[in-house]
Amino acid sequence: MPGLTTAWSLGSLGAEVLRGRVAVTRDVDPSAVGDLGGRPPRATLAFVASDVAEALPVAARLVDGVHRVGVPARDAADLHGREVVLVVDDGPYWFQLRGLSVRGTARRAAGADGGLVWFAIEPRRVLAWDFGRIRET
Repeated sequence: MPGLTTAWSLGSLGAEVLRGRVAVTRDVDPSAVGDLGGRPPRATLAFVASDVAEALPVAARLVDGVHRVGVPARDAADLHGREVVLVVDDGPYWFQLRGLSVRGTARRAAGADGGLVWFAIEPRRVLAWDFGRIRET
């Protein structure tokens, strides 16, 4: 309604609830989503090129503990040595959402198949999540 304003306040009860809030997490050990290393349903590689954020759908594999991504040859030229973030995820519904994020440096790997050029990621940080395992910390 025009001219009507509502002031929101937590009041003393709201402030007390916030002080005693319960922390929760969806984070899991990367081994808990290890099956996503085989052939994940979705995989995306993000990086910055010419000051612009880019994201490419990629093929992703975990081979002997090394995260590898297959990129179409037309997109592969500038990835070697670049900082990248690989995100693999699965699950169509909220409590089924789970995934893995690998931040690191892309290094050209031997071999190519199906028109893909492969890169190994030298990881700096690996995070994993599973919304079905949300719990108090």
